[in-house]
Amino acid sequence: MVVFTFTKYGQKRFYKLSKLLQERITKKLQQLKKHQDILSVLKPLYNFVPATHRLRIGDYRLILELKSQKANNFEFYILDVGHRRDIYE
Repeated sequence: MVVFTFTKYGQKRFYKLSKLLQERITKKLQQLKKHQDILSVLKPLYNFVPATHRLRIGDYRLILELKSQKANNFEFYILDVGHRRDIYE
């Protein structure tokens, strides 16, 4: 089981996106909740504390923090959402 939770900042950035992008991101997150090997889809981030992983959705990126991992249960916090040219600054 995979759980995605928005931080306050991440949620604020998410709602600033267009409705079309919001739907696309939501759909992708719902698909990932059913994925067997979630860590094969998410790319690890290095030297970007507290973020641990990123998710690519077209030109947009979700910056994630792995909060807990127990057996096959993962909990991720969505720290930030944005266009790839701006997200890593």
